[in-house]
Amino acid sequence: MKAVFQGEFHISSTDRESLDSHLDADADALFVEQREDRASPDNWSIGYLSFLIGALTLYWLQAALYDGPDIKEKAEIPVYDEIDTDLPELYPRFPKSWILGSGIISGLVFAAGLFVPVYPFPFIDAPAVASLAFTAVVKPMMVIGAPLLFSFFLIILEERRLGTRDQDMAEEIHRSSKENGYDTIVVSCGDAHLDSLPDLLEEKGWETEVNESDHSWAAKIWRW
Repeated sequence: MKAVFQGEFHISSTDRESLDSHLDADADALFVEQREDRASPDNWSIGYLSFLIGALTLYWLQAALYDGPDIKEKAEIPVYDEIDTDLPELYPRFPKSWILGSGIISGLVFAAGLFVPVYPFPFIDAPAVASLAFTAVVKPMMVIGAPLLFSFFLIILEERRLGTRDQDMAEEIHRSSKENGYDTIVVSCGDAHLDSLPDLLEEKGWETEVNESDHSWAAKIWRW
């Protein structure tokens, strides 16, 4: 069995369109790094709610900035777009020290956005009116961005230290391919997953081919 990996920067329509050349090469199926739209955990908490708000905001930003073709409508082969770890399953895997540390940092940003009265222009002696206008922009950005920071820190740590999302994706790709008898598949995922996901499939007996995106430097930043 062979898996062709096409890395992508998640808001790049160019990367998504580059899948075309691989989908025309006798591929049996396409696997896309997405997950079910399931958000309810067994037990709600402030930490999970903050994580959920940040994650859903990140999805919205990616969808708003991405204007490429819809994969399901474009592909003429089966498309599996629920191979990533569901959010209610992912959050309990984070160590409490990660949650606490990320929560402190994002909490300080949130509090500063609410309670610091004025943010002057950095290194500029600007009039008071300009500082107030600058503050009116910065404060909402800090309040809204705090959950984003919380989710971002946890996802980066998971990718670098645990790698369970990659393990889940590899298992789902392997299971679905075996059940349906696929010999050649294409996997569309963020470039950050190319560090381990192909190796995990090779351990299961797959031959892999890896194509990084044209924006690999940016994909290391925009990981999810």
